[in-house]
This record gives sequence, structure tokens and C-alpha cells, in this order.
Amino acid sequence: MMATTHVVHRHESHGNHPMSIVAFCATLAGIGCAGVWLVALASGHEASMALGVAALVLFIGAITAFRMVATHSSHGPIQPENTEIEARRYLDEYRG
Repeated sequence: MMATTHVVHRHESHGNHPMSIVAFCATLAGIGCAGVWLVALASGHEASMALGVAALVLFIGAITAFRMVATHSSHGPIQPENTEIEARRYLDEYRG
């Protein structure tokens, strides 16, 4: 068996993954809040207005966070797929 000098590197997230978790949690909270809002609206409770606004704010926040993550993580044909650091590391390890 041959020894290898390959070192496994973790993928660089560039800080996008925590925002997706926040957006996912906001979506779940918005769904729960919308369900409680629907029950409060049907029963004529005075908190139905506040619950509806809270559900709307949570959904808008989740949509905004998901769009921010999608904008930062998508690559167009003009923008390079790899950062300068990743390209240098590849050249050093495999072409060096």
C-alpha cells in the first residue's frame, strides 16, 4: 500500500450556513405562528392581529435570509467558481 500525502480539507462555507439555519428556524416558527393565528382568528381572540403580524414578519425574514444565502452561494458564468485561496491551495497541493 502506498503512502499518500493528501490532506483532507474541509469545504469553506464563507459564512453562509448559519444564515440558512436562521432562515429555516424562522420558517418553522412562522408556520407555527400562522397555525396559532388561524385558531385565534377563528375563535375571535384579541391576539389574532399580533399573531398574524408575527407570522408575516417571520415569513418575510425567512424569505430575505434564504435570498441572501442564494445570492452569496450561487456562481454565475463570469464569477469564478473558486476563491483565490482555494485556487492557490489546489495549485500548491496537486500541481506544485
